[in-house]
Amino acid sequence: MEYSKELTAIQTWLKSTAGLNSFKRGTNLNLSRPVVLFDVPGRSRAKHLTRYSYVQTVTWPCTLYVNTLDEAVRYQEALVSDLEDRCNVLEISENGKHIGWLKNVVAKFINGDSLDATFTLTYDVAYKRKGWDAKDPEVEVIHNTLNGRLTK
Repeated sequence: MEYSKELTAIQTWLKSTAGLNSFKRGTNLNLSRPVVLFDVPGRSRAKHLTRYSYVQTVTWPCTLYVNTLDEAVRYQEALVSDLEDRCNVLEISENGKHIGWLKNVVAKFINGDSLDATFTLTYDVAYKRKGWDAKDPEVEVIHNTLNGRLTK
């Protein structure tokens, strides 16, 4: 999986659930509230599933910018309850085709002093290393040799 596909899945979820626009920080746009800005994500150590596949926990620090306290509470409730309804799983799609899952998705809102609500979005995602689709070499000729003595 790639960060861009994961981010697209999260942005699609934010828009469909709460109608929130979202951008990566540093886009140098004059953004109107309400909006979500994403900071640099972090990854935890991998848990190996097989030789070529593993799971990592990804944490996206985000900031929700709103105009009023009522908006902040409404958006937080919409996001958290939608994740509970989806059993904390988001689908990753590309061109309408399912390509993966974000599992154990949790939105944790942190107490703040202003209308800029900081929260983290944490989830598990599976990745594959190179070699997953490697073919076994084809056998052209098999040579057998016998070592030993013949007995009568």
